[in-house]
Amino acid sequence: MIVLRPAAVVGARALAGTLAVLLVASVLVFGLVRSAPGDPVDVQLGEAGGVGLSRSDIDRIRTERRVELGLDRPLPEQYVRWLGRMVTGDWGTSYVSGRSVRAEVLDRVPASLVLAVSGFAVAVVLAVGLALLASRRPGGPTDQVVRLATLATVAVPSFLLGTLALQVATAATGYRIAGPATAGRIWLPALVLGVAVTPTLSRVLRASLIAERGRLYAVAAQARGASAGRTLLRHVLRPALAPALTLGGLAFASLVTGSVITEAVFSWPGVGRYAVDAISAQDYPVVQAYVVLATALVVLVNRGVDLVQRLVDPRGDARAEAVA
Repeated sequence: MIVLRPAAVVGARALAGTLAVLLVASVLVFGLVRSAPGDPVDVQLGEAGGVGLSRSDIDRIRTERRVELGLDRPLPEQYVRWLGRMVTGDWGTSYVSGRSVRAEVLDRVPASLVLAVSGFAVAVVLAVGLALLASRRPGGPTDQVVRLATLATVAVPSFLLGTLALQVATAATGYRIAGPATAGRIWLPALVLGVAVTPTLSRVLRASLIAERGRLYAVAAQARGASAGRTLLRHVLRPALAPALTLGGLAFASLVTGSVITEAVFSWPGVGRYAVDAISAQDYPVVQAYVVLATALVVLVNRGVDLVQRLVDPRGDARAEAVA
């Protein structure tokens, strides 16, 4: 018997799966951060210097600081207290700055989000254009050129690509790396991010376009007199986008939370650079909040991609389960 699962059941399962993923991620993040070598109190005392203090004074300050930060409590208790605060919107206090982690992260999210959206827009334009060119004649000269160009781009590390782009832009346009997140600075890191993401997206979309061109509806459209270009744009492109949407969603989420190298190269005041600084200082609340939020973003983007796929390719709505 063929039955369709009710939307409420699907939604409940998706919500339960999302919460389970976030819970597992929180346990893993907490455990990995706390098992890292070193101690945040020792890092702070080392930066403070401790000039003129005896060994006993340093030990006393270390003990008082650990009690103040709650690091003297058992790890399970620390985890439960931290998770309870996260659920209620209290992401803790930075060990380094003494400010609310939530306030510091939210101050930097707009810069990372604008950069990610700009870079993703560049990637979409380039990927769709290259995929359309390459898929018109698979194996032809244009396809070979596009393939070699994308392979060469993948082979270049992102930090090297960013450094080369920065040197060329500085010499040609007087691009200034220092300063706040402004429109005059965003175009170059956005271009670097977009170019770095383009090869994978374009290759996946190219393969999907070629597969869709061989389907009966595309063959029938050409048999009715539609040109190859019209068939590609009007009939093939939309259903071919579905397989690339999942990859595109993951790419966008990684651009928001993981463009660390690009933010560092271009001194972009985003959340990725903030997280790297926190890792160096062993600022536990910042690192834990960042990774959990990044995980939540990836999960939510995946759920959003599922919805968009149903709009782009309605055939997905016809899926059913066979129940004995």
